[in-house]
Amino acid sequence: MPASKASTSHHIMEDGFPAPPSTPWRRLSIAFFFALSGLALTNWTTRVPSLKERFGLDDGHIGLLLFCPVVGTLTSVFLANYLVARFGSRRMTRLGSYFIIASLFAVGWAQNVAMLAGALFLYGVGTGLMNIAMNDQAATLERRYRRSIMASFHGMFSLGMMIGGAFAGLLIRMGLSPQWHLTLVSLLLLAGALSSKRLLIQPPPKTERQHGKLFVFPRGRVWLVGAIASATVFVEGSLTDWASVFLKALEAPESTAALGVTCFAAAMTSGRLFGDRWIEKAGPKWALQIGGSLSILGLGMAVFTGQLYLSLIGFAMTGLGLSTLFPCLLSLARSNPLMTSSAAISSVAMMGYVALLAGPSILGFLAHAVGVRWAFIALILSSGVIVLMASSASRQHA
Repeated sequence: MPASKASTSHHIMEDGFPAPPSTPWRRLSIAFFFALSGLALTNWTTRVPSLKERFGLDDGHIGLLLFCPVVGTLTSVFLANYLVARFGSRRMTRLGSYFIIASLFAVGWAQNVAMLAGALFLYGVGTGLMNIAMNDQAATLERRYRRSIMASFHGMFSLGMMIGGAFAGLLIRMGLSPQWHLTLVSLLLLAGALSSKRLLIQPPPKTERQHGKLFVFPRGRVWLVGAIASATVFVEGSLTDWASVFLKALEAPESTAALGVTCFAAAMTSGRLFGDRWIEKAGPKWALQIGGSLSILGLGMAVFTGQLYLSLIGFAMTGLGLSTLFPCLLSLARSNPLMTSSAAISSVAMMGYVALLAGPSILGFLAHAVGVRWAFIALILSSGVIVLMASSASRQHA
């Protein structure tokens, strides 16, 4: 009987507050942190032109500054498995969100370029840490649901980006300075983070946690999952950066060329918000193969027709095809019996980040050699890798 009473007490109390018994509330809380990541990203990136003018920077300086969050992200992803295993994904999700919020405030009020670089590095650290931790939270909750819910969380990130961009645009049109814009956003996100933190999933008792390593090599099928994730992110990152350039090469007006990324992002957001039922019905293998095939068809339509509006439709098809792949891959990774959930997610994320960094540059070299239109064939081939490897990666046993 005492054990039963202790168990009940643990269920009722978390951090001194009554624990919500309803799993949907936990889902909403985790979804908020995904949305926070997207909201933060678009709010500071929309102020880059203002910061460029304020500090008298040229494009080369901006390129170096934008490398600071990348370094921060890679640093924290490298450490995330150890930190999540040691302290729990709940605490690390909260800590990562506080780093992001503090960095937004620091970006707005930076007095010189060195302070701005430090703030962006801190943003990258928070982003990498929170991404690993909140995906571990999402994977844990997905196991409780016993069905796919991962795509909807990633859809909240995309939705957060769209809402954040619209909100930032409104504040810019109102004439709000970067300092007060990012201060306002920081306060709003802090209020949301403090309200949502106690709804996150409690980690297991400290004695039951495995001690993580600073670097974890993928094991079993996680290698295959990571390879598909790299191919997916290579297409996603490259298309995001190069879609407008591709359409400009087709002699599209600049305003129309900008629609390439819009079509891609809107289709991806829609697919993620409503993709869980599709993953559940189709299964991982068919979800990956059909998603990769849709990407091949969409990119092929753009490359081989060279028609503006068919290219826009093709980019939307690609966004829809890719939308559920990364969430599906994270679910496959965390179900691997040879690795802990946080270690598997961290490994896949690291492989994905490398592809994200290298992809646009590789496509740039190819575009210089053969032209941007034909360079996109590399994205078609990468989508083919997804289709070919899907069956092996989605097997139930490593």
